[in-house]
Amino acid sequence: MTPTHGDGSGQGPAAQFAVSRAVAQREWTDQCNRAVRTVAAQARDVTEFTGLLSMLGLDDGMDSVPVLSRTLADYVQRVATAVGTPADGIGYEVSDTATAYVGLADRVPQQPDRELMLLWDERLGWYLEVETRPHETPVVLCYLEGDPVPAPALVARFVTDVLAGRRTSRLRPVLLRVDRMALARSMAANCAQD
Repeated sequence: MTPTHGDGSGQGPAAQFAVSRAVAQREWTDQCNRAVRTVAAQARDVTEFTGLLSMLGLDDGMDSVPVLSRTLADYVQRVATAVGTPADGIGYEVSDTATAYVGLADRVPQQPDRELMLLWDERLGWYLEVETRPHETPVVLCYLEGDPVPAPALVARFVTDVLAGRRTSRLRPVLLRVDRMALARSMAANCAQD
């Protein structure tokens, strides 16, 4: 028989405290996420976004992995929409490296039996690749030079240009050190502009 306490919960004060604390933490995280989305939607640029987060105390103590994961999910969905890929054709992951995948229905004449992938890497930015088998060397068609987090419309234009043969840069960008909070701010700013 489980001992009961005066409140009828069947839990002691320590267990009740732990449950209450977990609920409060989830609510706090949810409120912070809503505040960050609101700020991203209202900020005019990345500088204002950063300043507003700082004023609200939302930039301190926020782990970059959950922040980047949330903004990457929204950003990749917007890129997928811009290139005409449904939600079930995307994937993303934030671990030791943040990456994203957007499957494309288009094919290239040189390999009509192979699907194309629009890939993103926190250090490389966006690039188009022909889907290969695990034992095959990746076939990169083109890297999108410049900002690693361009507006979704620019990514869509990049895909269109590569498929039309107007872009052919296969030079791999220099791998720079990544500030994940800066990436998240840039993604949030791009999503707020759409």
